[in-house]
Amino acid sequence: MSSMYQALLTEGALTKKEKTLLLVGLFAARREEKQMLYFVKQAVEAGNTVAEIAELIASAIISRGIPTWLSGIEAISYAIQLSGDAQAIEMGKEVDTFSSQQECIDYYQGEFDVLPTWIQYLVDYAPDTLLKYSNLRTTSLRDGSVSRLLKELLLYAINVCDAYEKGILIHKGNAISLGASVDVLAEVKALCIYAVGIQVIWNDEDSKA
Repeated sequence: MSSMYQALLTEGALTKKEKTLLLVGLFAARREEKQMLYFVKQAVEAGNTVAEIAELIASAIISRGIPTWLSGIEAISYAIQLSGDAQAIEMGKEVDTFSSQQECIDYYQGEFDVLPTWIQYLVDYAPDTLLKYSNLRTTSLRDGSVSRLLKELLLYAINVCDAYEKGILIHKGNAISLGASVDVLAEVKALCIYAVGIQVIWNDEDSKA
């Protein structure tokens, strides 16, 4: 495994620091704790702080729920043990919370141009959930100790590994709008191949051409 991951983590469009952090978040989301903890050590050695590890894992909650966090606390505890650093998470500038359906609708129209069906159904059938989810989403995905771009790349990776096309399209589009290049996306996909195997090559629609 050593030679495989050393090649995987070669500096490229993404840094070794970013790649190791993404792998921690990816394995936390997949609840593969042995692999997650293996890369926590690499992430800390590459310069990631406890705050960065915690914040990236937290961003995956909007995609894979609280089980991600329950696995992730093991990564955070291990990172604290390795670094001796239990500093607070710096979330960056404060984000206004939503207080109405219309504020949520305006936000998603700005994000997606056309209101997605899954949001419209929350508006129609689960308005309380819409407000709670929207506030969690904007808090989780803002720039903080970790950039929103890296968070979108993690969510892209999670969905590529699970072959979830709608999630791939949303987070790949968001990542591109935030400046992700073709090379960055290719390196994220290489991390996914490491995580779940060669089949991920066909999970992103653009690779089927």
